Amino acid sequence: MANQDYELAVQFRTMVTRLTRQIRKQNVRTEFSNTEIHTLSLLEQYDKLLPSDLAEMERVSKQAISQVINRLFDAGYVRREIIETDKRKVVISLTDSGLDKLMETRRIKEEWLAGAMSEVYSNEELALIKAFLPLLQRITDYNG
Repeated sequence: MANQDYELAVQFRTMVTRLTRQIRKQNVRTEFSNTEIHTLSLLEQYDKLLPSDLAEMERVSKQAISQVINRLFDAGYVRREIIETDKRKVVISLTDSGLDKLMETRRIKEEWLAGAMSEVYSNEELALIKAFLPLLQRITDYNG
């Protein structure tokens, strides 16, 4: 790998990390952590998951995901269902209230980002960002 490619990768990673932090900071209007909100997002994406699957996806311990699930359950955002074929297992799924909370959280973050972008960038710069998005999508889809 050429040194300039490496330096570009460092700058790109740094910028993406900082932007991600800025977006996550917009979560201040909710009492739920980013892990809890991300758990809701995973349940929206996959419909139903075992707690062990959630723990693996979140890269946390089973005990930690149990606390997350309990908090979301107490808030009415997730439900637990016993698997009929193996009554020792429970799947977790999103409730309508959980979906509403997830949509509200996304809306807050997207409104902040849209406002920040309109303040920081000119129309020409916004057009460049729009043109760049398919290139960025390719790297997010890359699994190599």
